[in-house]
Amino acid sequence: MRQKGRALLSALALLGATAACGGPEKTVVDQYFNAVRQKDNQTLSSFAAVNFDKPVQSWKITKAHEEEKGEIALPALVVKVQELEKAVADNLKAARTLDPVLVEQVREARRKGQAVPAKLAAVAGDWDKYNEQDRQLKRQLAVARDAVEKEKRNMRLSVGDQANLDGLQGEMVTKKVELDLSIDGQSQPYVMTLRKYEVKSDSGPAPRGRWVVQSLQQG
Repeated sequence: MRQKGRALLSALALLGATAACGGPEKTVVDQYFNAVRQKDNQTLSSFAAVNFDKPVQSWKITKAHEEEKGEIALPALVVKVQELEKAVADNLKAARTLDPVLVEQVREARRKGQAVPAKLAAVAGDWDKYNEQDRQLKRQLAVARDAVEKEKRNMRLSVGDQANLDGLQGEMVTKKVELDLSIDGQSQPYVMTLRKYEVKSDSGPAPRGRWVVQSLQQG
């Protein structure tokens, strides 16, 4: 009876070890490299933010790191865009306080390649300051908008095309997986970063996030 008990415990331990080695990351890794091998870009684009153009003969997970959780990034990115939009508008409003007749005189002098008259130096300085600020803010705004769109694409890969991505609350879960890839017969180490979004919804059931491939870098 004791032998049977020990055998059962051993079997359960083996089952647990097998499950640990074949966790959710293994499914994603296998799907990814099977699609890479078949050059199935449609499948890849459905759950991966990155492609891989090297011929992979085989792959093996050497280590799966613990999950790391943090706040969903999208709400803060949206707030950043709104702040920059306001800064652009405020700067434009401030620029419009300058006397338009004097500003035009400054511009006319510069168009003709002439020195700005001393009496217009202060106006020219303010005009230049507002223009430079406008350029800087608009560059920052473009970067911030790109970040919002990129994060929305990442979220859609995990939770689907939800109507109000900006309003979803919850956590962003990241997991790094170390891999041994056989490329052109050579063993090469890589690190795959997986990500999923565990979100909450105020109205109706929350969408269930799935793991997606966020990055794949040689390690």
